[in-house]
Amino acid sequence: MTADTLIEAPDSTDAAFALLREVRGTRARARARASGLMFWLYIAGLAILSYGGWLVADIADALRHPPPPLSVTPDLARGAPAALCALAVLLLAALLWDARWRGPVTVARPTADWLLDTPVRRDRLLRPRYRASALTALAGGAVAGLVPVAGLLAAGLGGHSTGHELRLAAVTMTGTALLAVCGTGLAARAEAGQSQRSLRAAGLAFVLAAAALAALAVASAALRLPHAISTVLLWSGPWGWATQGPVALSSGGAGSWPIAIALLALTAIAALVAGDRAAARVPAAALRARARTMGDMSAAMMNLDTRRITTAYRDVRASAAAYRIWLRPPRSRDLVLIWRDLVALIRVPYRVAWSALLAFGAVGLGALAARSPRDGLLPLALALIAGYLAAAGLCEGARLDADDPRRSGSLPFSYRSLPLRHAVVPAAVLLLFAAIPAVPIAVLTGHAALIVVLLPAVAVLVAGALINAFRGQLEAEMFEGFDTLLGHSSGITITLWYSTGPLLAIVPLLVICRLALISQTPARIAVALVLSTALTTWLVSIATRRAERLRAF
Repeated sequence: MTADTLIEAPDSTDAAFALLREVRGTRARARARASGLMFWLYIAGLAILSYGGWLVADIADALRHPPPPLSVTPDLARGAPAALCALAVLLLAALLWDARWRGPVTVARPTADWLLDTPVRRDRLLRPRYRASALTALAGGAVAGLVPVAGLLAAGLGGHSTGHELRLAAVTMTGTALLAVCGTGLAARAEAGQSQRSLRAAGLAFVLAAAALAALAVASAALRLPHAISTVLLWSGPWGWATQGPVALSSGGAGSWPIAIALLALTAIAALVAGDRAAARVPAAALRARARTMGDMSAAMMNLDTRRITTAYRDVRASAAAYRIWLRPPRSRDLVLIWRDLVALIRVPYRVAWSALLAFGAVGLGALAARSPRDGLLPLALALIAGYLAAAGLCEGARLDADDPRRSGSLPFSYRSLPLRHAVVPAAVLLLFAAIPAVPIAVLTGHAALIVVLLPAVAVLVAGALINAFRGQLEAEMFEGFDTLLGHSSGITITLWYSTGPLLAIVPLLVICRLALISQTPARIAVALVLSTALTTWLVSIATRRAERLRAF
């Protein structure tokens, strides 16, 4: 026998699976899983009944008596096709993002450690897990379809009867479920080909496309663009096919939506079959890294430690990172931290893309609030929430310094000044993203207040994001407390601890912007500017005190 002779290992799949069934006790394990599922369903039902049961009557009344159209309903109807396409593209981007670190094929850590190197057939090991992921994506996509349904109903586009609302919900959920299956099959194909670069590029392209569609939705609502643009979007691909049903049942267009649903179903079946064939070719190294990451994340979730979750996710992506963009270091030492934060953002373009998308959406919602100030409380609140999320995504440098205070120990300035210095890059980038759609919208619509309140709003939101960035680790003492009518006090304490930044930034800013937009007089706008400046100063002082406390520990 020569050195080149190949020795074929015997197929031990049946024997290995039989042994595992015997060791695990399949029937007992199935009963344990069923009892565990029933327990969690009971907990979820009890929580919904305890904390959201008072909403049941309001929801039932809203279904019996749909909300009447608002003053901005015609504008929202013109922007609905592009907005719904943006949500569909965003769903595909989320599935591709999920495939980069968790993937449609996931195995437990013992399976990755013990079975991957044995002569067990990969198709029998991995395809059942892929099919389970596809079913999960199908259910998750159906649930995600409730988001556009709720938006259409709140905008007065849901019809005038309960039956019409239920048909709208069924068609929308069907489209998003089929679109989720398409994304899962696409991710499995790309993963089997070990094309992480393709996944990364496709995800970034989808995010940018969603941002462009969101901007187009705002332009359609404000500028009355030709109807042909919406027609092209609705037939441009699976994302358009999935949105034709809700568009037809809400605003009256897209009469051929059953054909679009049929095309989407055929595409979903083809993607599902292609992903099933490709599931067995997923690399073992990717499965092992994914199993370790899921284990680390599970442990962090049990401890309610969001930073450990982020760290585990960042570690699994670090090996796949291919962006090595470099900026020349500054000559002034005072600009070192700004340069470091800017390089960190450039090397993670997906974070910048998500922040840009959220900023565009925030400006669009703010424009709707400025157009009808009396009915604009909900769009304004959603705009501030989206703006805060965009600011938080740009403050990763501050979070890294908060996780390890030694990281900035050698910098030529005090640790006390870190929050203010870390605010420069997020504020400048967020202001740039927000100004891109805000300036033309303000010029074309005549709402100059949108530009005036933009700068102080960005400052307040970035300051609130810095408060959360420097909050530190979750301490064990926070789990102590006492029972109340609303549950254990530790849950309330932990929730407030995590939401301090957004609460202190969004709630006061909502009141300030509301007062400025209702009258839009120079005096009111000046008062809003003074109040927002004082609020920014106060929030920065809180972030500074938190940074000093972290340094002391």
